[in-house]
Amino acid sequence: MQLTKNGGFDPQESYDGSEVYYSRFYEAGIWKVPAHGGNESRAVEGKPQVGYWGHFAVTRAGLYFLDAEAEPGPAIEFLNFATGRNSSVFSFNERPAGLQPSLSATTDGKTLYFAQYDQQSVIKMMQFTH
Repeated sequence: MQLTKNGGFDPQESYDGSEVYYSRFYEAGIWKVPAHGGNESRAVEGKPQVGYWGHFAVTRAGLYFLDAEAEPGPAIEFLNFATGRNSSVFSFNERPAGLQPSLSATTDGKTLYFAQYDQQSVIKMMQFTH
C-alpha cells in the first residue's frame, strides 16, 4: 500500500506503530503519515536540511534530528512528543556525514549513534539521560 503521495524515503515507524516518519529528497524536514494511510503532515520544519536525509531517529518519547546549519556548529536536537518542543542535545566537533542516513537511537532514547567526518570515517556513540 502506498503511504506517501509526494515522495519519501528512509521510513521509520513510531514506537507504537501508529505513524511512519520519513524524509523527502528535495525538501528539508521530517514528515509523518498514519501507518494505515491518510494525510501526510510535517513533523519537523526545515530540519534536517537537504543532503542530510535520514538524519533522524524515532524513540518512544520523541524524535532526534540533525540541524546541519545550527550556530556555532551542527547540532542534534530533540522533539519531545509530549510537549511538542524542540531542544538542543549536543553539537558536533566535526562536520556530520552527509548524503546518507547516519543517525540512530535506542528505543529509550538514551543512546545515539551518528557518523561524523574526522581524519577517517568513524562511528561514534553517545550515552546520556534526559
